[in-house]
Amino acid sequence: MAANKNLRLWPAFLFLIAVSALFGQEGYRIVEDGRFIQILRWQEQENVLYYELEIERQRESLWEQVLVEETEAVAFEVSLAPGNYRYRVRVYDFLGRPGPEAPWLLFEILAAKQPELSRFSPQAFYLDEDLAWTLNLLGRNLPQGTQIFLQNQSGRENIIRPRTVTVDRSEEEARLIFRYDQLDIGAYTIHVVNPGGLETSLENFRIAFRKPVDINVSAGYRPLVSLYGRINELLETRFYPLGAYARLGFVPFKRRWGYMGLELEPTWNYLHLEKENFETVAHLSGAVIYGVFQQRLPNRAMILHFRLGGGIYGAFDYHFIFSRGDTEPITVLFPVIAAGASFQWFVKKPFFVEAGLDFVHLFSKDSHSPGYLRPYLGAGWQF
Repeated sequence: MAANKNLRLWPAFLFLIAVSALFGQEGYRIVEDGRFIQILRWQEQENVLYYELEIERQRESLWEQVLVEETEAVAFEVSLAPGNYRYRVRVYDFLGRPGPEAPWLLFEILAAKQPELSRFSPQAFYLDEDLAWTLNLLGRNLPQGTQIFLQNQSGRENIIRPRTVTVDRSEEEARLIFRYDQLDIGAYTIHVVNPGGLETSLENFRIAFRKPVDINVSAGYRPLVSLYGRINELLETRFYPLGAYARLGFVPFKRRWGYMGLELEPTWNYLHLEKENFETVAHLSGAVIYGVFQQRLPNRAMILHFRLGGGIYGAFDYHFIFSRGDTEPITVLFPVIAAGASFQWFVKKPFFVEAGLDFVHLFSKDSHSPGYLRPYLGAGWQF
C-alpha cells in the first residue's frame, strides 16, 4: 500500500508541498478564508468497496488518533495544524473484507510564514556598463523552493525568471543570477512566491542604459588605396599614403541587441603622382553621413561598428605640373557612397582606439567611376 517515508507539508496559514509515495500522493488548495486544505490522494485499486483513511499525530513519544474516515473516492481533504503526522490507507473489497494492513506514511506540517522583501541591490542593471547580472535580495521568510521573478511594470506580460536562485540558510537573503540575453530595458517589480503560494513584491528595479545617448568624437590616419576607375588607370598608382579623417557620432537608439545612430565624417587625402614629364596634384576631401549599427562584445569594452552612408567629395586644387608651367587648378565634385566596418576598444573609458576598413565609390562623368579602399587607425573620446 504505502511505504514509510518522511514528508513535509505546509497548511493554513499553512501550506502543503506535494510529494508522492508508493500508494499516496499529497497536494493542497487555498479556500476563500485563506486556509490551506491538504489533499491526500492514492492510486485506485480494483474490486474495492471503499477505502479507510487513518491519520495520527505525534504527541511527544505517543501517537494520537486524529481521523478515521471511510471513503469511496481516491482523495480526501483535511485541514491539519502544525505538527508531525502519519497516515495509512486500507482497502476493503466488495465483501467488506479488509486488505493487508498498510505501513504508515510519515509527514510533517509546518506553519507557513508570509515572505517579506526589505531591499535589493544593485538598484539597476546597466546594459552598457555592467558585466555581471546578479541581483541580491534582503528580507524574511524566504525558504528553499521560493520562486522569484521580475515582471515589467508597464503592464506588458514580460516576465524574466533568473537562471539560478540561491537562498541563504537564514532565509533572509536570496541571490538571483540572470543571463544578458534575458534582459530587456524597463522598470520591474520583484515578485516572491513561497512554495505555499504566499507572496510579496517590491517595485522599481530597473534595467536600463546608464547613458541614454552616446556622443563619440574621434580622428585618425587613413590612406587611400585605388581599386578601379578610369582616373586611377590614367594615374597608374594604387596607394596614396597621406590622409586623415574625423568623426562626430550621435547614438540615441540603444537596445540589448545593438545600438543605432548617425555619424558625420569629414575626410582628406592628398593625391600626388610624379611621372617623368609631369606631376599630378589634388586634394580629395569631403564629408559623408553614415547610418551606424554597433554591436557590443560580451566584455562591454569592445564594439563592432558597421556603417553605410553617402555624401559629397571634391577633388580640390586639381592640376598638372609641367616643366614649362602649371595648369590652372580646377575643382571637381563627386557624389559618393561609402560603407565599412571597424573594431573599437575602450582602453580606459571614455578613451578608445579604433581600427577599420572602408570602401568608397565616387560617381564621376567617366564611364568607369573610381572606387577606393581606406584602411584607418584612430582614437577618440566618448561623452
